[in-house]
Amino acid sequence: MARFPRLISENVNHSLEVNMKKAALVAFMVLLGLSLSPLVLFAQTQADEEEVVKSLLQTGKKAIVVDNMGFTESESKAFWPVYDEFQQLKQKLNERTIKVLTEYIDGYETLTNEQAEALLKEYVAIEKERADLKSVFLPKFTKILPAKKVARYYQIENKLEAMVRYEFAKEVPLVK
Repeated sequence: MARFPRLISENVNHSLEVNMKKAALVAFMVLLGLSLSPLVLFAQTQADEEEVVKSLLQTGKKAIVVDNMGFTESESKAFWPVYDEFQQLKQKLNERTIKVLTEYIDGYETLTNEQAEALLKEYVAIEKERADLKSVFLPKFTKILPAKKVARYYQIENKLEAMVRYEFAKEVPLVK
């Protein structure tokens, strides 16, 4: 009988892991496709393409959150506005990260020490801001959700981030 809760936990974790792996893979493939082909989407401009991709990624991410959080109706109503604000700010950090990675990849063959230092400083600043953002939003989330659900949500965010980072890390070469 003691193993029963563990089995449920293992099944939930496996389900979460499978859903997040699928989402991360889709996200990475979309981002990779967007960067490799100008005809990935039938949009009028690059900005249109980026907005479509962002929308698709957010929709998929929201589905993962819904599938794994078990919100009550009142929790859901309170959660989504805070979530949306949090995601908008995270998206700005993600865009800065992509800019750093793009600059690095574009200048890979001719990267100087000065350029490497500037890119590294920007990357570390972004990561600090990302950690600060999570800290700032923690009381906002704990005001509307029980602490265990907030912890679960932060775990979901961290797992998704780790999977996307892993996919990028596989593609970005080490500095020469």
